[in-house]
Amino acid sequence: MKNNIIAKINDLLVKQPNTIYAIRIVYNIYRDNINIFFEHYKIGEATISQQIAQLEGSEKGNMVDLAKKITQATQLRVELVAFN
Repeated sequence: MKNNIIAKINDLLVKQPNTIYAIRIVYNIYRDNINIFFEHYKIGEATISQQIAQLEGSEKGNMVDLAKKITQATQLRVELVAFN
């Protein structure tokens, strides 16, 4: 699954000038699931966010490792949201 997520990110990652790319991993406490978003925006414009994966809440403990692997493979910033 991790390789599949990284492959999706690489497919979406089209490096354009003045564009900032990031990955956001969000834990939804009400549905007990994890959503992974690919986000990009040009400076001074709105952020465009696209869901690329949805995981079960039982994977919550593995998200720090997944974030590190995504960063190593893509050199993108990864933000973990609501994982306290």
